[in-house]
Amino acid sequence: MRPQSREKRLVFLAILSVIILGLLVARMGYLEFVQGTSLRSLGVALRVRVMPIQAPRGLILSSDGKRLATNMPSFSAEFFDLGQPLPAKELERLAGILHLTPKAIQTIVQDYKGQPYIPVTIKTDLTPEQITQIDEQRPNLPGVFVQAQPLRVYPLADVAAHVVGYVQGITAQELKSWHDSRLNQNSVVGQSGLEYEYQKYLQGTDGGEEVEVDSFNKPVKVLGTKAPVPGDNLHTTLSAGLQKEAARALVDDIQWQQAALKQPARSGAVIVMNVHTGAVLAMASYPSFNPNWFAQGMTTAQAQQVFDPTTDPLLNRAITAMQPPGSTFKMATAIAALESGAITPATLIQGLPRYWYPPYPWNWIRVYTGWNDLTQALGQSNDIFFYETGRLTGIDTIAKWASILGFGKPTGIDLPGEVSGLMPTKALYTKQDGAWFPGLVYDVAIGQGEDEATLIQLVDYVGAVATDGVRYEPYLVQSITTPKGKTVYTHKPVVTSRVQLSAADWQAIHNGMNWATQPGPIPGNGGTAGPFFQGFPMQVAGKTGTAQVSGQPSITWFVSYGPSKNPQIAIAVQIAGGVEGAYAAPVARDLYDFYFHLKDPGNILAPNGSATKSVPSGVVRGND
Repeated sequence: MRPQSREKRLVFLAILSVIILGLLVARMGYLEFVQGTSLRSLGVALRVRVMPIQAPRGLILSSDGKRLATNMPSFSAEFFDLGQPLPAKELERLAGILHLTPKAIQTIVQDYKGQPYIPVTIKTDLTPEQITQIDEQRPNLPGVFVQAQPLRVYPLADVAAHVVGYVQGITAQELKSWHDSRLNQNSVVGQSGLEYEYQKYLQGTDGGEEVEVDSFNKPVKVLGTKAPVPGDNLHTTLSAGLQKEAARALVDDIQWQQAALKQPARSGAVIVMNVHTGAVLAMASYPSFNPNWFAQGMTTAQAQQVFDPTTDPLLNRAITAMQPPGSTFKMATAIAALESGAITPATLIQGLPRYWYPPYPWNWIRVYTGWNDLTQALGQSNDIFFYETGRLTGIDTIAKWASILGFGKPTGIDLPGEVSGLMPTKALYTKQDGAWFPGLVYDVAIGQGEDEATLIQLVDYVGAVATDGVRYEPYLVQSITTPKGKTVYTHKPVVTSRVQLSAADWQAIHNGMNWATQPGPIPGNGGTAGPFFQGFPMQVAGKTGTAQVSGQPSITWFVSYGPSKNPQIAIAVQIAGGVEGAYAAPVARDLYDFYFHLKDPGNILAPNGSATKSVPSGVVRGND
């Protein structure tokens, strides 16, 4: 080769080498100075995992310090999604370990696309066997690991389920709608009851660990830790002991009516409230459900039971079941009549078997009861007296005072889902039926017709009667404290309305409710609930009620307060499909006995199994 050609080739190679070297230097500079930060982050992400440490939710406590909702350690299966889905074989392997379908796992992961580098919870509350299997199969399950997390636990199970509520893992839609920066795709949030109502307080702030992992995603060492901060604690007005007794007595009464009386009693609710503050001391609804099933995961059989549309266990019948209040409404009619001057305590109305104006409705007892004043009419629930009182008072005046007593609008209790009920007026009937007929007031005056109320409205209203017209807003949370014990909220009783009657007017109403619980013949000196309070060592004021709903079993009510001379608590009971209002009274009797430590020997619902006793003598069957 000629020296000249060799020289040209060397020059070309030298120039090519300089160009290649320049390109390499430029690329290295670009990677270092332009993409250096992102590449370093990617490298860290591939070997460092930020493992969230889920914060425990705040405790929910009874007034006597018992835990209604707490937390316990558990383990969950997590998937760290780096954009590479599990291969089909690995997916099937994980599904077999967790007893899920591959499709279910894919759905869970897909729901949370958009939050990269945050583990997705596939299944909570793993068994020791599942934990071991995941650990053993770790090389074949890329991105899958076991994480410790708090599990929500409800010690009273179904006893306080409707009040306390339940939690579930957050959905993608809830993550958007809650607008809470503390929440992420693995958060657990309230779905009902106090868990939902006070979600923002109960939710804690998650911590986290920076963990270096190997190629199998197995932790090598912890690089740093931020401790989680638990949520705030709710201190409720519920008495754990009274709550248990309320749930037991309600179920016993329903089962007694089914078994011994052959009644289609199928559901019910009971509330105990402090008449001087509005504090709810107990609230039970039946059928109930076990909120632990939601936290721990349900079996198919459990899901079928919880979501059964024929029994609807999730429904809190104390605040969401609207029904005609029946004769428990008669005190409201009396208050409206006394306020408007339509009657006085001395007004006498003849108790004929049947009313003398069209459509000539019957008295429930269908016998002549003589001349009745307000006290006797309440005690024996005389329909004729209240037909005439309703006519004299007028439907709109009744509606006005019923509204002041809380009918037709929510009470404001701190629970989600409360309904308003309905208090009819002339305008409502005209709009709904096209015309108003004067005879419609007869049904309204005795709590029938278009009247609809909830149990929480009735206990609130009877509490106002007990305190001579002072009505309080019912509530369940007395205070809220931080994990360190600092109080961040304290409830102060709220007076929602007042009814001003003379002392003589109030006394006539109190005397009538006292009469309702006095044993004796009807007509005569006995009240509608009297036989069920035979031998009771404390005077209780009460009122029975039975509402007929077309084509359905009766709705039965009993409202009361006690002691009658110095009222402390009000109790309201509702049973759907029961005999009539008096047959709900044993639940209240049991709860007065428990609350005041009376050691009552005669209640048919005593815990010793005596709910199989027959009906006390002297009970008059009718529709009240």
